[in-house]
Amino acid sequence: MRTLKISYLFILFSISIGAQSTGQWQIHSDMKSIHSAVAGSSYIWAATSGGAFRFGLTDSSYSILTKADGLNSQALTAIGVDNQNKVWFGSLEGHINILDTKENAIYKIVDIFNSNKSKKQINNIYIKGDTLFASIDFGLSLINTKTLSINDSFLKLGNLSAESKVLSVVKTNLIYVATENGVAVQKANTTNLSAPESWDTYPLQTSISAGSISKIIEFNNQILLASSNGIFRYVNKSWQSFILPGNQIVDMCVSGNSLFFITNARLYQYTNNQTAVLFSNSNFTFNSITATSNQIIYISSNNGLIEYQNGKVKNRFPNGPSSNSFVNLSIDLFGNLWVATGKDVYGKGYLKYDGKIWTNYDTKTNSNLPSNAYYNVYAAQDSSIYLSNWGGGVTIIKNNAIEFLNADNSPLVGIQANPKFVPVTDCKTDSKGNLWIAVSQSASQKQLFVLTKQKQWASFNINGLTGPNNTDQMVIDQYDTKWFTVTVVGQLGLYYFNENKTLTNLTDDIQGYINSNNFLISNSISSLALDRRGYLWIGTNVGVNVLIDPSKPTSKNSWSTSLGLALRNQNVTCIAIDPLDNKWIGTNVGVFVLSSDGIQVLNNGEPYNSNNSSLPGNDIKSITFDQKNGIVYIGTDNGLAALQTSSMQPVQSFDKLFVYPNPFELEDGNPTTVTIDGLVKNSSVKIFNVSGELINEINTPGGRIGFWDGKDKNKKLVPSGIYIIAAYDEEASKITTTKIAVIRK
Repeated sequence: MRTLKISYLFILFSISIGAQSTGQWQIHSDMKSIHSAVAGSSYIWAATSGGAFRFGLTDSSYSILTKADGLNSQALTAIGVDNQNKVWFGSLEGHINILDTKENAIYKIVDIFNSNKSKKQINNIYIKGDTLFASIDFGLSLINTKTLSINDSFLKLGNLSAESKVLSVVKTNLIYVATENGVAVQKANTTNLSAPESWDTYPLQTSISAGSISKIIEFNNQILLASSNGIFRYVNKSWQSFILPGNQIVDMCVSGNSLFFITNARLYQYTNNQTAVLFSNSNFTFNSITATSNQIIYISSNNGLIEYQNGKVKNRFPNGPSSNSFVNLSIDLFGNLWVATGKDVYGKGYLKYDGKIWTNYDTKTNSNLPSNAYYNVYAAQDSSIYLSNWGGGVTIIKNNAIEFLNADNSPLVGIQANPKFVPVTDCKTDSKGNLWIAVSQSASQKQLFVLTKQKQWASFNINGLTGPNNTDQMVIDQYDTKWFTVTVVGQLGLYYFNENKTLTNLTDDIQGYINSNNFLISNSISSLALDRRGYLWIGTNVGVNVLIDPSKPTSKNSWSTSLGLALRNQNVTCIAIDPLDNKWIGTNVGVFVLSSDGIQVLNNGEPYNSNNSSLPGNDIKSITFDQKNGIVYIGTDNGLAALQTSSMQPVQSFDKLFVYPNPFELEDGNPTTVTIDGLVKNSSVKIFNVSGELINEINTPGGRIGFWDGKDKNKKLVPSGIYIIAAYDEEASKITTTKIAVIRK
């Protein structure tokens, strides 16, 4: 095959992440699902489904590496370290990233990813001298580790099927290639490896009595092959059964005079013709194995790195979310992020992130929880956390105490087949502090239950909703009207209910149903959100509807025909509103950010996606906003992204302005800004020199922070000196000031 051309980029990289600045991303992902690891003298690098991490052997420290740090992909499948100590990562999509720890940089090879092949996964990385052998889903590529150039690629190996998946490679005086269809061995004295006749081939079943193979290595001057029928060795151009026939061997490695290998749940050692079981655990699934020079064994598993040393076993993985399932998110008053992970068997409990540490709550760590199926979460203004459990009712956390509302201790009624199985889809509190609970498929035909602050219960049926109806997302507007959806099963669409300030008088209730026959563009509704004007934003599978006057939902004039048009035909999955009233709208192609008027698409008119940002995936599952700190959290199947924005809740009154950086360095051709922090709502800002002359006036975004680009009213950079920054409230009745030093380079 013709040699592929090289494409690579230079990216500045830092493993340690400090405080975020505007525009900076962080990725939080589950790194327990480890595909491969490589051992060095003082570290272990692991390639996981959520990025990579390094474990220090001397200090037990962790450093993580994600898309936010420069990787192309979170879904890493292979790893290797070359003789220059560069770390090579291969991904599910065919990306190859190279971390040069000396230069503090990441290089990228994108040729495999950009190829027209449908499957491009990098299955294994093997390095011999200055050559890297990349085992790919459609062949084998040889890369020069010094120049980062692809020297050659081979798609046809002897008589094996063209574009066979390559699983592993080893090189002695010859090259041995393990594929999904058998083994190809370079013929002696051949140099044109692109020619099929340069390879001897050994098909599975006929030449190798196994159904599949996984790894090929050298041990004690022999070539060994791991297979579904034990380990084979290559003798006189044939493959002979060697160790543990009848067993599925997943991986092998060599340390000293010993061969270590694993099945799905057992670790073995082969030394001096003796085989011994060192460790077994049927609760884990073993994926690969590596070893240090002093025979500390590390097994990559579905639950972290398993460290085995002298009979002692430890589990190694960095702190993070226990799952990459971020179904619903909410931020509490203290800035903690709460995560609901899913329904039924897909739920992994609920999670809390305090800005530094992830805490995972499930039935293993908290046996009193009803189940792990936490579908939704709501952080209320009274500091309570309401968690909707699919089958177990409501879990309430307040003041470090936990309470459960279920069919045994409340009027909540579950499904017809089992009334004690109460699938709650959402909880919200109204203006009086009453807790409203949406129950799916209730046998009582009641979709809404309410628990008042006085601990009184009531329940309500919505007209026309009979039989099993799957309720879903719910919001409560400024009129205390409850808006909720019915999805998947039942009469699909948008429902509203208002008890008209009386819970016992059912005759004055206001309720109704809206669908595609009256105003909605689709009955398939995914999300609801109220913006800062009180408009109700409704996400569907073909875009958004906007109800600008929720008090008159049946009036045609209450429905906008112009807002959100940029989302036309987009499959909307979630919506969040930031402190500046911008709309963050998740879709299956990324995140669109609409301006406060709902018309303009921000971010240069494009959605944030995995190509133009650090988002680990384009299929967006959930979004929430930390109003105080300006951080938007975006849930995907490949991890949770956190983006620091300039949209922060303004302070209630002026106290003190903070400006940074200070001093502020300006240089022609190198645009930069200074941040002004501590603004009240819709502040205006003016810049003066020390003589009191007005230099510039700044229109702030309206939140807590604003920006100055160091220019005067004529759009020219100001000279070096001391400047006064003055901020005024909307009425210009209150003012606060601070000083900044400007240095012109």
